[in-house]
Amino acid sequence: MPSLSTITNHPLFNFAVFLGIRQVTKGLPLEDPTYLWGLRALYITTQLIIFGLNCYLIWKVNQKNDQTPLRYVEAAQQKWDGTEEPETLVSTTYKDYDVAEIKKTMRQALPQILLLGFMHLKFKYVQPLIIQSIMSFKTFFTTKEARIHLWGESTTSGPLRRPFRVETPFNIGAASKQPKTDKASIKRAEKAMKAE
Repeated sequence: MPSLSTITNHPLFNFAVFLGIRQVTKGLPLEDPTYLWGLRALYITTQLIIFGLNCYLIWKVNQKNDQTPLRYVEAAQQKWDGTEEPETLVSTTYKDYDVAEIKKTMRQALPQILLLGFMHLKFKYVQPLIIQSIMSFKTFFTTKEARIHLWGESTTSGPLRRPFRVETPFNIGAASKQPKTDKASIKRAEKAMKAE
């Protein structure tokens, strides 16, 4: 039987939750100003709670203070003009890596909040407020950092092994964007750094 995290991270689970929430909200009078202000307050409160949970997660990572060294080669990033930056060698610790990943998740949430706010205020979409109020919690509790530091899942192998695999939509170009941890890649990156 698959684990709970496998089920909740499956795309069909997200789709089923989305359809379920949509069916429940169909019967609500969403155009009523009384409901509307309540939904706006719910959404804003939810985002503040998620921000607080991320801060708590950073605090928890800092409390563990795992100084296990982590070395890997970050894949070459493509610039806007189509050229690629060279691969870079990253030397860090588990603590610093996890804090950086949590902060990256927090930064990625800001454009989503701004986009949803724009869609709601400009086009009067209401249902996304409800859907995101619920899905934000699902997203937070299924992040790799939450699974490690809140649920205590193993990091020795599988998807929670650091450095985390880069997940792309439909796995387009996923193989070339993955961090490399093999000794040959690390030596190659060290030689390239010394040559510069």
